[in-house]
Amino acid sequence: MSELAVLAESLETALGVTLDVVSGGNSSNLNWVLGAGDTGRVNDLRLGESILVGREPLHRQPIDGLHTDALTLVAEAIESKVKPSQPWGVIAETAFGHQPPPRDRGDIPQVIFALGHQDTDPDGLRPPPGLTVLGSSSNHLIVDSGQERIRVGDEVAFQFNYSALVRVMTVGKVVVPDSEGGLRHAHHRSNT
Repeated sequence: MSELAVLAESLETALGVTLDVVSGGNSSNLNWVLGAGDTGRVNDLRLGESILVGREPLHRQPIDGLHTDALTLVAEAIESKVKPSQPWGVIAETAFGHQPPPRDRGDIPQVIFALGHQDTDPDGLRPPPGLTVLGSSSNHLIVDSGQERIRVGDEVAFQFNYSALVRVMTVGKVVVPDSEGGLRHAHHRSNT
């Protein structure tokens, strides 16, 4: 940060201006700026993860006074069945490079949610207690529902880490009519 302060001062001297804002970083700098030390010229941080997820990003510890569950991702169950924990036939890696489950646990209750890699980072999702994320495709999330009875149409709220949140916040779905009068989903990436 001292190098940033020197750079700001040299820019001011070279350009003959005063910089009102010297942005020093992001949520990972929060402990530094809130500490007892001098922050020098830094008077701005771009905070995302710390405010939105309520955790500092270096050690993922909750921040006093903030909620870690202020935002949730709600997904709809589109299938709920007891199915084999491993598919039959030749098993290879998924389209996203993940390996299949390491062992066969027999038949287990599985729920498929209308949510996948195109919507979020599935590895960053935390389901409610009793549910376990098994895997995902581009548009489906497969969950072991354990003892929970989840029916088609039920909605389940997931917590997420910053990676999953960023993807959720930058991908939107819009339903548009197609040429035959039906409806289709169009995905839209936002830069805001």
